[in-house]
Amino acid sequence: MGWGLILLAVLLVACVALLARDALAAREALTRALDEVPAAEEALRVGDVDTADAALERVQPFTATARASTDGPLWSLAAHLPVYGQDLRAFSAAAATVDDLAAVVLPSLTQALGAIEGDSVTITDGGVDLAPLVDAAPAVARAADAFDDIDARLAAVDPTALHREIAEPYATLVARADDLRPVVQTADRLTSLGPAMLGADGPRRYLVVSLNNAELRAGGGIPGALAVLTVDDGAVSLERQASTADVPPFAEPVLPLDPGVEQLFTDRVGRYVQDTPLTPDFPTTAELTATMWEQSQGETLDGVAAIDPVALSYLLEATGGIDVPFGEGSVALDAGNVVQVLLSDAYAQLEPGEQTDAFFASVASTVLETFLGGTADPGVARDALARGAAEHRVLLWSAHPAEQERLAGTVVAGDVDTADRAASSVGVFLNDATGGKMSYYLATDVRLSGSVCTDGGRVDTFRAVLASTAPADAATSLPWYVTGGGISGVAPGNVRTIVVLYPPRDGVVGTVRVGEEPSGALVADVAGRRAASFPVELAPGQSATVTFTVTAPAEGPGTGGPDGTIDLWTTPTVAEPGLAVVPVAACG
Repeated sequence: MGWGLILLAVLLVACVALLARDALAAREALTRALDEVPAAEEALRVGDVDTADAALERVQPFTATARASTDGPLWSLAAHLPVYGQDLRAFSAAAATVDDLAAVVLPSLTQALGAIEGDSVTITDGGVDLAPLVDAAPAVARAADAFDDIDARLAAVDPTALHREIAEPYATLVARADDLRPVVQTADRLTSLGPAMLGADGPRRYLVVSLNNAELRAGGGIPGALAVLTVDDGAVSLERQASTADVPPFAEPVLPLDPGVEQLFTDRVGRYVQDTPLTPDFPTTAELTATMWEQSQGETLDGVAAIDPVALSYLLEATGGIDVPFGEGSVALDAGNVVQVLLSDAYAQLEPGEQTDAFFASVASTVLETFLGGTADPGVARDALARGAAEHRVLLWSAHPAEQERLAGTVVAGDVDTADRAASSVGVFLNDATGGKMSYYLATDVRLSGSVCTDGGRVDTFRAVLASTAPADAATSLPWYVTGGGISGVAPGNVRTIVVLYPPRDGVVGTVRVGEEPSGALVADVAGRRAASFPVELAPGQSATVTFTVTAPAEGPGTGGPDGTIDLWTTPTVAEPGLAVVPVAACG
């Protein structure tokens, strides 16, 4: 028995010595590797592929050493030890993760970057060259697969059980991985979905809807000009243009409506193409729009895209100015004036209906022709579309379920009702009730004013200021088509808006006040949210302050992310974007 105890003691001492040796070797290798990582990251950020590759080649031997030094049966057994077991597990996981990032993820991204950055993705002869996206897809897929392994490895570590010496650098690594993950996911979606949606596997037909912020809808604005695009192996052509008048109203909703959606927005959302964006959930809007188009035009669509004039102004930064017919003459449009001309000047100088429809169609076709003519700066165009998407001004839905599943949760999806990330989001949405184009004169400012933890969940307080910037004589100086002429029971010159508040899923809207008075809100359940809706009417120069609280559930997806932030969704207006990230109290 005594010899057995001595042998066991010797083995334990030897194991500890081996662990210590391996840990020191891993630490030295990781230290040297991390000295090189910032150079690789900076090179990737600025698009310098050669420098990034060179830096990664210097890093990879060190990360491989660190991984090898913290792998094997001895480390697996040590991870189950009391007191320091989680520290050893975290150290091993960190070494393997850094090696995956250096040997697989970042090299794959540099390969993809070399394929899709700069002038590689070109727009010529009326189409997009898909070859760079196709070439980059395998490398990006490898990076995505590596992240699956990284996530599984990190999930096995309990960060609350780590000692400070390990906890701090481990948390830094997890934060780095969290920053990199969405980059990889976006690149994977782009390279896997892009070619298919652009007709690599056969022709596609899309309906592009222009949203008019001068008459707000929760999802952006009332649909105006419509365009059917066909795409075949990257070649894009404008098949035809139409207006919402070509899609007549339906006697009954074209698809079954969620009872809460119908209660909040009425069945018009499913009967009038102009009202499909009354709901802020773009997949609902797009599917209803596609169904209305198919039933009225007899054409099956592969998807629906939406864009507003503000996003169009971003795109004009890439294409440069354009000249389009305007009344008896023409008008020069550029990034600085296109919003005003489309949403204000057109209504002041053209007759509503045939003239305005023709003008909007001309703008759309000219921008498309200019963009596809090959003169647009690809980098500026890419940034313009990304900026528009980040502000919820560019939206996309696919009629193909597998593609739509991959789009889910991205900024272009606009899926507030179903996206996992949107579960903790708060929404402040605006639907015009003036019956004109007075939303052009509606200024908005929505912000978080307080956040506290309670036994019943986190309570957030928001403040939304709505103000009319219409001229004092709007009733007489603005065309009847803009003021609405009182057809909706709103005095000409006033702007009436239905405000719709969305709490987090499984959360509730609490006290709502307009000024000092209770709002008397209509309440309905929509996709797991207890939403509230109420009107605000403003005379020229008048403003109103809406204050409200929302209670997030104490547990579940609606509580918020681990970083202590939530997404604040709003209706994108002429001046304000539709998405912001706001800090909230970290509860639980």
